[in-house]
Amino acid sequence: MLKKFGVKFLVLALVCLMAASDTLAQTRIRFARGRTSATLSGTIAADGAREYVLGARRGQTLTAVLSCGNGDCDFAEGDMHDTQYSQYVDRNGDVYITIHNHGNRATRFTMTVSIQ
Repeated sequence: MLKKFGVKFLVLALVCLMAASDTLAQTRIRFARGRTSATLSGTIAADGAREYVLGARRGQTLTAVLSCGNGDCDFAEGDMHDTQYSQYVDRNGDVYITIHNHGNRATRFTMTVSIQ
């Protein structure tokens, strides 16, 4: 009986972990007090992606500019693949930004995000 409970608990824990993995993979962008922009840098694995999230209010415009060492990185939003991104925010809440590295090696990147 205890063995069955342990197996069920393990399966439930794995399902919860997998469901939370998308949330854990996101990095929240927070602007310093009184600032409307932030610059972030990091590394993206070969053929990998990084996701960022930030809070925005309806009516604001989010802009982002990306540069990376291998020149094979871009923002991916639907069919759009570019190193510059702009989005009008049509509702209050979180906005997601995804960076993709299409290169065959890891690379460093710098991204500047602003909201007005």
